Amino acid sequence: MDLNAPAQHSRSDTVQLLDAVTRRLARPAFLSSITPSRLPSQAASDASLSPTRDEARLHSGPLSNHRHSHLNLAVTVEDALEHADLVSPLIQEPCADGSSPSVDQRVLKHLEQDFIGARHAYAKMASERNFTTFSHGHQDLVLAVDFNYFGTRMVTASSDHRLKVWDKKDESWSLVESWKAHDAEIIDAKWNGPFMGEVVGSIGEDGRCKLWQEDATEVPLSGNRFKLIANLVSTGHAPFMSLDFKNIMQETWLALITRDGRLTIYEPSDQSSLNEWTILAERSVSEDNPPDRQDEVGFKVVFHKEKLPCWTAIMAGLDRKSLSLAVAAMKDVLIFRTDKAKRFFQVAKLEGSRQIIRDLAWANGSMRGYDVLATASKDGAIRIYELSTPSSGKGAAAGSSAAAATFTPVESPRTDPRSNAPSGIGAGLAGASKSSEMPRENEQHPGRITQLAKLTDELTNHHGAVWRVAFSQMGDLLVSTGDDASIRTWKKAVNGRWAEYAEIETAREN
Repeated sequence: MDLNAPAQHSRSDTVQLLDAVTRRLARPAFLSSITPSRLPSQAASDASLSPTRDEARLHSGPLSNHRHSHLNLAVTVEDALEHADLVSPLIQEPCADGSSPSVDQRVLKHLEQDFIGARHAYAKMASERNFTTFSHGHQDLVLAVDFNYFGTRMVTASSDHRLKVWDKKDESWSLVESWKAHDAEIIDAKWNGPFMGEVVGSIGEDGRCKLWQEDATEVPLSGNRFKLIANLVSTGHAPFMSLDFKNIMQETWLALITRDGRLTIYEPSDQSSLNEWTILAERSVSEDNPPDRQDEVGFKVVFHKEKLPCWTAIMAGLDRKSLSLAVAAMKDVLIFRTDKAKRFFQVAKLEGSRQIIRDLAWANGSMRGYDVLATASKDGAIRIYELSTPSSGKGAAAGSSAAAATFTPVESPRTDPRSNAPSGIGAGLAGASKSSEMPRENEQHPGRITQLAKLTDELTNHHGAVWRVAFSQMGDLLVSTGDDASIRTWKKAVNGRWAEYAEIETAREN
């Protein structure tokens, strides 16, 4: 078949061309031979990318509705035959030297054009149709937003000292309650899991962490619908900066960190009630390099939210009910887990950031065999890390590094004065030694394992500092936002690198 011939393609010729594309895509050797420089996802992540005249024609024509998906060649035989006049110019276009393009070249061109079209179409759709804009009614800046487990409720926290809870109804958000929650601006707010009622945790510049539980018998917008059930005070001289909940069915844990890097982990004195809490452990994560008062600081706590840790870690000996906590401490991230005696130990340290870390996310997906974490840094980069568990052979070689990463709390955990003895994890931590000497054998501390952290990607498409990162529920999509007033979505490409899939500009001119 002469691809350079100007004549129209017959029906059978078009079918043969589409079959050739299908067969080539189905061959593993073809996908494995695509280098990063040839990947359409890399081309689509170029901020200066704009469609050519042919691309604009292709994606504004009758085929456009079939081409708005990631790496999608959604052109059926019927579509291709109906719109052969659009497909033919792309298939017939010769190479620069006048020769006919190979099937590989034609497939790559289709992939690239489809990815470009999907990217622009997705951005347009998201910016014009999927954003719901409404007046939040706060009298000052909104500093935190969080959704409940099911995504049907939202809490907003503001510098005006107030919390507001919203319910989603018919694709719109309606205000359920608004109340003064703190005597200073509210820094962060989080929903607890769905098993202990509708509970919101909040921290403010007044140095307090407060838990609020909904009373469904109260009238909405009465100011009394969310009742204060717990009021925790910072034990130091700095207010809390971040909080996060961890749930395993009806069990709940709470992590807090102050502006000077004091980490505190709590559990309820009675897991059936969230009214009284016991300190499990506390330690400073910035004692080696404490920030000055005038310095901008970055501290964040994030639990791994799934019920079970990564399966490879469990197979290596980690307790199935181990708590996993990531703590951003200025430029580094410390990864902690608990052993079978419910003592916390450090398994890894994530490094590479040149300035403070402003946000941290831990992806779901325990069955993938390794953990994935992302950080948002003031230096303008998003960094992706993989936390893996080496095999027994490799673990033996890394045994010394594992010991160096293990720690016991720097001081004995304090307990609530209303509690006679710590419970749960607190019972294990209460007997922990103050010594910093590390164990030499895992047999002395069952459940402690060796893990390796690897920086796998550094994404710098944001024009300025990055403020927020979050993974999708499945852990395969990453969303970020920053000083450039854009929301960017990222997906992992076939070469293992994360590539930008879409950019949504939120500050558009009307």
